[in-house]
Amino acid sequence: MRLLGYEIRRIDIYSQRRPIDFIRSRKIDVVVDVGANTGQYGERLRSYGYAGWIISAEPVAATYAVLAAHAASDPRWKALNLAYGEEDGFAQINVSEASVFSSLRPQLPTATTLYPGAKVIRQEAVRVMRLDEAFPDFPKGRAFLKIDTQGYEEQVLKGSTGCISEFLGVQMELPVIHLYEGTWRFHDAVAFMHEHGFAISTIIPVSSDPADPMSLLEVDCIFRQTRAQRSVELHRFSAIGAGRRLRRFGSSKRPLSRA
Repeated sequence: MRLLGYEIRRIDIYSQRRPIDFIRSRKIDVVVDVGANTGQYGERLRSYGYAGWIISAEPVAATYAVLAAHAASDPRWKALNLAYGEEDGFAQINVSEASVFSSLRPQLPTATTLYPGAKVIRQEAVRVMRLDEAFPDFPKGRAFLKIDTQGYEEQVLKGSTGCISEFLGVQMELPVIHLYEGTWRFHDAVAFMHEHGFAISTIIPVSSDPADPMSLLEVDCIFRQTRAQRSVELHRFSAIGAGRRLRRFGSSKRPLSRA
């Protein structure tokens, strides 16, 4: 097969732990996509057959216009032109040549060293809103939060402490090598999520150092809500216990003994 350009490998369980697998496992029907860029995440969800609600937020006007065009024909995909953060108001976002690098955090020199397209070409005033304020207006359902905000994840989460317990899972991009100033370290993010009732479910490599492919730059980390998991486990153990009691006391009819 290699002569034809193909290679056959055994598929292990880790290759199947994608965001869509988590979303399916929790029967998610509302996805909140923070830092949506042009809608790549939403389009990928649809390509996998996800039919629930998508709420996508993108602050940069030109990028939002592309996102809105992608969502326009989809009645269950809503596009919003704003950023989510720790406080309501307005902020200056650094718009990069390659829009995926645009950020509310100042860049470190490492960003353009590794990715020339990360070069900041202008700034733009954008609206910032706390997710706590927005969440009550979202469709109700089994919710999942995805955050990809180029170093602004901490501020998004600090503005969602009142509603974060409503999410069954949270996916966010976290740096191993930092590209932006003032971003939290990986273990700080894990500690914050643990404090708010979440544990790591899956870690997915996003990018690596072009000069050293074995050195990770960023990972997507999916956190599961531990309270929700505990509820699932209690329900399962309750069902197992009920089955054991039936077996213990007898679920089949016995013939009556004759006097």
